[in-house]
Amino acid sequence: MPAQRDAPPASFIEGLTAGRLPWERFAGFPEPGPEETAATDALLSELGPLVDSWVDGDEIDRTREWPDGLLGRLREGGYFQLTAPPELGGHGLTPYALVRVAVRVARRSMSVGQMLCVQNGIAASALLPVTPPGPLRDLLRAEIAAGSISGFADTDPAGQNNTLSETTAELTEDGSAYLLRGDKLFIANAGIAELIGVSATVTEPGGPRAGVFFFRTGTPGFEVLAANDFIGMGALSSSIRLKGVRVPREHALLGDASSRLPLPVALQGSYGRTAFAAVGSLAVIRNCLEYAAEFLGRRRIDGRGLADHDKIQRIVAATLADEFAVESVTRWTLLDPGAEYDRVFETYAAKNLVTGLSWRASDRVVGLLGGEGIETAQSKRRRGAVPHPVERYHRDARALRIVGNVDFVNDHRAGRMLLARYLPGEGAARPVPEFPSAPLSVANRRHLTAVAGAFRRLDRICRRLTARHPDPARLSERQETVILVGRLATELFGVCAVLARAAQDGGAPAQELADIHTTAARHRLAGLVRRLTAGETTDSPDYAKVSHAWLTSLETR
Repeated sequence: MPAQRDAPPASFIEGLTAGRLPWERFAGFPEPGPEETAATDALLSELGPLVDSWVDGDEIDRTREWPDGLLGRLREGGYFQLTAPPELGGHGLTPYALVRVAVRVARRSMSVGQMLCVQNGIAASALLPVTPPGPLRDLLRAEIAAGSISGFADTDPAGQNNTLSETTAELTEDGSAYLLRGDKLFIANAGIAELIGVSATVTEPGGPRAGVFFFRTGTPGFEVLAANDFIGMGALSSSIRLKGVRVPREHALLGDASSRLPLPVALQGSYGRTAFAAVGSLAVIRNCLEYAAEFLGRRRIDGRGLADHDKIQRIVAATLADEFAVESVTRWTLLDPGAEYDRVFETYAAKNLVTGLSWRASDRVVGLLGGEGIETAQSKRRRGAVPHPVERYHRDARALRIVGNVDFVNDHRAGRMLLARYLPGEGAARPVPEFPSAPLSVANRRHLTAVAGAFRRLDRICRRLTARHPDPARLSERQETVILVGRLATELFGVCAVLARAAQDGGAPAQELADIHTTAARHRLAGLVRRLTAGETTDSPDYAKVSHAWLTSLETR
């Protein structure tokens, strides 16, 4: 339901449905506490040298294999228990602290950094808090305490976007266990996991329902089919087969037929997915800034430093603003989750925000470096150049937009989440507020007022759409329209997080970076509004006709 239009919105998405920028919600922008910062810094001082001595990212990218002994060293150091509670031998890191630690590793090797992120942010440690007391919780606690590597398998060969998994879970005749059958693709940590959770559909007399089932990978019927070679993040992912894997009934979490995962698992997993995206994105951007600084320090054109040129300055400043924006979104989403599941929308929006920014940043820096941007590190070594792996991290950046679901699918889901909260009908006109007391620069206060107007425009768009298309299922089929709504909402969230962090910081550098990011975001917002308006007209191109004609021509050849 939409928020009461005169009451302060209780969440960001309620602000969207009220047509009101919820600046009150962002006023207390979260910062890591001194104890958390000190503990994370101490952990980084230990982990950094270990990673630098054991991990060669180019070699992992070439061989698609983990270095001999690496997993043992990580287990011995307790790095498989970063987010586990201290009573289980863990470090008790928050999701944001996990991001800080995993970014340090991912800057050396994206694969190793993301392996640790999956281990600590998506699999057993992450799901322990939503597991009720009983045998399953006891199993997870025992495996976490032992430092077991874990993973989570959800994607089917048919894709991740069907309402229910095509993997099946059949109750045995005596009712004591489930038998799992099916394949899973692109599963991080599957090739090294000792414990794994698997999504499957249970068929019962009352109808199908979703379930998650946990078992040790030594269980008969479990098979790793093959490692998956992606353009980035080598050695991370494998495909598996379940041939009647027997899972005790008490080691299952069951949901309903409305989604492929039980709701608590899905919601908890959304924070892990945000951490995964943030780790990769921050690693990409920070490495790109390092590569750019070294390159600009030695390049000149006709005696003039490359960094003195206007276009180069814009590339550097935009990349610095991208890093500021990714960090802002990550802090907002992971440092303080708010009330129970208050920021579910933000976790969906954050994935596309941060991975999109990292892709633009890496693409920008590849262009800046020219031939060195697409030259491999091995090639640079052969000619005695600094072996910055720019192209490797560019590949990683593109892969990040796919992992955790394709970006346009996430946009569609975000749009559906917003539109589902509307009832048909126009809302009352509301003046666009100003924010003279916001602790922002003059430029950023202007941005804040403009963004408040964008909230009102998006609200009017959503109300027109739901009035014209009152059937939610039919509206959802207008996929491009829903995707654009999701992108608009996502950009608005990003701007709010960036401006709120700048207000909290108060310093000139933060204000300037926020100005750069928001200026670019407002151009994107204006383009999205134009596309949405054009898409609802009768003279828009007939994409379906062209697509069907081409596919038909292929069938008749």
